[in-house]
Amino acid sequence: MISFTGEAKTGQLIQKNAAETLKKCVFELGGKSPNIVFADADLEDAVNWAYSSAFGNQGENCNAGTRLFLEKSIKKTFLQKLTEKIKRDTRVGDPMHEDTTMGPLVSKEQFDKVLSYIALGKEEGAKIVCGGGTVAVNGGKGYFVEPTVFDGVTNEMRIAQEEIFGPVLSVLEFDDMQEVIRQANDVKYGLAACVHTKDLVKAHYMARKLDAGTVWINCHAVVDPNAPYGGRKLSGL
Repeated sequence: MISFTGEAKTGQLIQKNAAETLKKCVFELGGKSPNIVFADADLEDAVNWAYSSAFGNQGENCNAGTRLFLEKSIKKTFLQKLTEKIKRDTRVGDPMHEDTTMGPLVSKEQFDKVLSYIALGKEEGAKIVCGGGTVAVNGGKGYFVEPTVFDGVTNEMRIAQEEIFGPVLSVLEFDDMQEVIRQANDVKYGLAACVHTKDLVKAHYMARKLDAGTVWINCHAVVDPNAPYGGRKLSGL
C-alpha cells in the first residue's frame, strides 16, 4: 500500500504508476474548503474560527477554510471584526520566539507561489482589505507573508478555485442557502467544510448537501479518532 499526503497532481501520478500491480493507494490531497457563516451564527465565535482556520500554520493546511462565505447582511460587520482580530492578534516572526503567532512559509518556492496568487487576485479584480505584502524578519531573512484577506471575490476567480497553501483568504457573499451550497460545491476539491449557525436543522441540512469528506459545525479541525476522515473529488481517497 502507498499512503500519500500532498498535491492532487502528485496523487494522480502515484495512482497511475500503482495501477500495474493493483497496489492499494490512500490519498489525502488538496483542499479549498468553504467556511460558511450564516446571519444567525455567534459572530464572535465564528470570527475566531475563521481566523484560525484560514491562518493556522501560515495557511499551509489542506483543511484550511480559505473560502469564507458570508451572508450578505453580516458581511460588513464580520469583515471589520475579522480584520481587527488579524491586526490585534497576529505577530509574524521567528517561529522559535514565544510571542510569534505566524512563522515563515516552508520554502522559497512556496513563498513565490503565494505572492504570485496575491498578485493574481489583484489582477482578477478582488480587493485586498488586509495584508497583501511580506514581512521583514531578522534583517529580511525568511519567507514571511502577511495574513491576507481578499474581498469582492467571485467563485470563478482562480484565487477562489485553486489551492494556494498560504495565508490568503477569499471572501464571498451569499443571499440564500441554495446559492451558497451551489457555490461551495462548485470546486474540484472536497476535503472539508465548515458551517456556522445556531439553527440545528439548518446545520444538518448543510452537512448533507455539502460535497466534502468532513463538515464541521461551529468549529474547524476538531478531529475525533472515532470518526472517519477522507475527501471527495480531487481531495483523495
